[in-house]
Amino acid sequence: MTDASAPMSAWDALRARRSAKTFADRIPPREVLERLIEAATWAPNHRLTEPWRFVVLAGDERARFGAHLAAAMAEAGEPAKAVEKTRAKPLRSPVLVVIAQRGPAANAEVEREDYAAVATATQNLLIAATAEGLATKWSTGGMAEMPEARAFLGLGGHDRIVAYVYLGYPAGDASSWPEAPPTRKPPEVDWRGL
Repeated sequence: MTDASAPMSAWDALRARRSAKTFADRIPPREVLERLIEAATWAPNHRLTEPWRFVVLAGDERARFGAHLAAAMAEAGEPAKAVEKTRAKPLRSPVLVVIAQRGPAANAEVEREDYAAVATATQNLLIAATAEGLATKWSTGGMAEMPEARAFLGLGGHDRIVAYVYLGYPAGDASSWPEAPPTRKPPEVDWRGL
């Protein structure tokens, strides 16, 4: 992680972004969160459908969300350990940004394009958060498939949760931040005409 007071280039933010495991308790200011969401909406979006929806949970809303999901799981007879794990997940970070794809799309091609746009919007938010000196973790899992999650968040039955972004300031000093892998494997590229 670089010095949060120094401006970070887009390239530096791309290389510095990591999935955080721990977060400080402090909630980022709302104006910072608004900038992150604006950055997300600049994602490429064929046909300009703007299929993304954002729900930002902080404070007690995270606990209410976890309790709502846990109650649904308990009622369905899920194991107590899984119920408690789900109850605690929204509390991992001081802010939870849920990014969803509005649905249904007009056809399968638009559906794929819209999903890609929302995934790209999520990446924009992650990179912008890194540039702001914030830590993030993108998650989905079973919580993304729960109809009770969509209902709590005010999403429609055909909407798709693409990302739960756990967000906040990194816990500890820079030495506790996950290290970048020293290199990436060379990508498979089939160069033609160059």
